[in-house]
Amino acid sequence: MNGQRGKITFMDLIVFLILVLGGFMAFKFIATAIEKKQIKKEVFDTLGSMRGGEMESSRIQAAIERLLEKKKIEILEVNAELDNNKGMIYFSYKYKIDTNYLLFRRSEIIEVVDEMASYGI
Repeated sequence: MNGQRGKITFMDLIVFLILVLGGFMAFKFIATAIEKKQIKKEVFDTLGSMRGGEMESSRIQAAIERLLEKKKIEILEVNAELDNNKGMIYFSYKYKIDTNYLLFRRSEIIEVVDEMASYGI
């Protein structure tokens, strides 16, 4: 028993490596969740800064695509509709995020559907 004092056993090393790997995977999972929220907020902020009288659906789609391409994210679908009668912008986009967890890779498809008021009535 006294021979083990201060030494790490093989089982302790395995448990330590599992804990480190679990912590790394949790960190990557949380970072991906934060990235999804940031992308949604940036798209909303970008569209909020460009809404106005000359707004067109094609400009909305182009702005969303530019933002996602800047972040080097695979774009699957982008839709935008401007309703001048109601004064609303309806937009949706779908993209894919790949996360590397060292032992495996995970691809997640995120779809966002949102709307905001347009002041260009």
